[in-house]
Amino acid sequence: MLIQMPILIAFYWAIRGTQEITGHQFLWFDLGETDILLTILAVVIYFAQFKVSQIGLEPQQKKQMAFIGLISPVMIGIISLNAPAALPLYWAVGGLFIIGQTLISKKIYLAHKKRTSETS
Repeated sequence: MLIQMPILIAFYWAIRGTQEITGHQFLWFDLGETDILLTILAVVIYFAQFKVSQIGLEPQQKKQMAFIGLISPVMIGIISLNAPAALPLYWAVGGLFIIGQTLISKKIYLAHKKRTSETS
């Protein structure tokens, strides 16, 4: 999260300072204006990403991740309510890629773990 903060701050100011982005539309929303629907979508996707990341974890690990996993969507929602729509769009698309990547890697890892436990 700390590594992403300077990138997100730069992204925010790039959106605010670039007329090509602030004046552009994508689907139903203006990239330079706040969009509540896109904010909700980003929050839901990041909450789903948190749930997907817990697949296959031990109960103790799930407890340790619970606070961070729940605070992340809340923070994204708060920031997105005050940011141009391009930022929650970035988070929504990035969250979908993370969900896909996590599902694929967990499937491979759990299959490998199952094979190694069967041979032991």
